[in-house]
Amino acid sequence: MWKIAPTEGFPQTKKMIASSGNLMLFCATLCWLCLSVTSDIIKYDKTILEDANLPAPDLIRKYGYSAEIHKITTKDGFVLTAHRIPKPGAQPVLMVHGLEDSSVGYLILGPKKSLAYRLSDLGYDVWLLNTRGNRYSRKHKRYQRNMREFWDFSFHEVGLYDLPAAIDYVLAMTKGYEQLHYIGHSQGTTSFMVMGSERPSYMKKIKLMQALAPVVFCDYVGSPFVLFASKYVRPLTFYARALGIYDFPPEGEVFQRLFYQICSFAFRNTCNYFLLQLMGVDAQQLNATLVPLFVRHVAGSSLKSLGHYTQLVHSGGFYKYDYYSAVENRRRHGSDTPPQYNLSNVDCKVALYYSKNDLLTAVRDVERLRDALPNVVHDGLIPYEKFNHVDFIWANDINSLLYDGMVENMKRSDRGEL
Repeated sequence: MWKIAPTEGFPQTKKMIASSGNLMLFCATLCWLCLSVTSDIIKYDKTILEDANLPAPDLIRKYGYSAEIHKITTKDGFVLTAHRIPKPGAQPVLMVHGLEDSSVGYLILGPKKSLAYRLSDLGYDVWLLNTRGNRYSRKHKRYQRNMREFWDFSFHEVGLYDLPAAIDYVLAMTKGYEQLHYIGHSQGTTSFMVMGSERPSYMKKIKLMQALAPVVFCDYVGSPFVLFASKYVRPLTFYARALGIYDFPPEGEVFQRLFYQICSFAFRNTCNYFLLQLMGVDAQQLNATLVPLFVRHVAGSSLKSLGHYTQLVHSGGFYKYDYYSAVENRRRHGSDTPPQYNLSNVDCKVALYYSKNDLLTAVRDVERLRDALPNVVHDGLIPYEKFNHVDFIWANDINSLLYDGMVENMKRSDRGEL
């Protein structure tokens, strides 16, 4: 959310804010031009364009599945949205998305490939959580979205508040079960490790945790964009706050439509290039005809979340957020510098899935995580050499490369064999 911040002492900021009206007009004009000029250049199947503009519950219903919307309130006041594909009386599974993603991540490839549909077909009671700050979970009991306090969170608060609230809610709604399956991708794994460290009693409520592209240690990150951002995270954070920018991408239909038109039609190949440079180059598994689905469903998050990840790069550990102030760190953490999370507390059964071409989750970082966790029951290095960070949810051959093995591990766990 954009918000006008005090500008005393920031003459450049005054100029930028004064020109914000022209910027909005420019963006709106560019959005219209992209729509009108490029509409005949790239053609997509009508089904893809329709799915790109459907919210998660409507996507689920479109393909013949029942969908429920549940509201979950956390202890610190966020109102989260969970989307459910119900199977009353069945084993519950909680699925948590990555950064900038939403429940749509587990639905986006449709019923033949997406994991949520497959698990529902197999008889599981599927719960898709939307963590704080994404487009489905932008309500708070005390704060409005244009307030800095609303966006004062990273994966730490997701693990400390969102996941415990969701687990308690799901188990309360599915009588007869004391444990659930947990599946997380990227930030969905990071926040789980935070929960295990800070609230270890919840590990007893997890039947099997399956971690897709687990992001915990970041000493060998290969993405050039992340490495660049990590060097300048402090000044970038300072200037963003000076401009009153606390979320990314900024909330607003103009910016969303502009991003959609540019990356779906005008400069699709360019956007694909930057995506692959960020996540890992694998053109073979990226279906370019689904680009409108991917870009339209970018769900947003806080800048603090991005900043927390960049702080971990080459940090040598898995640390809590650094406020760049000994006073603030003492207030928040009780020490001058941020402490590390205690991964030895994450003692539930964990299955790890990772790949060699993931520029955000290096093999050596995952191997270090594996050695730090006390109860890893599956160490799954994807055999396909080019498998990257988003292939875990977008790959063309996702079933044979990943989901078949995941489903088998769930079945083994249900039988008490894992």
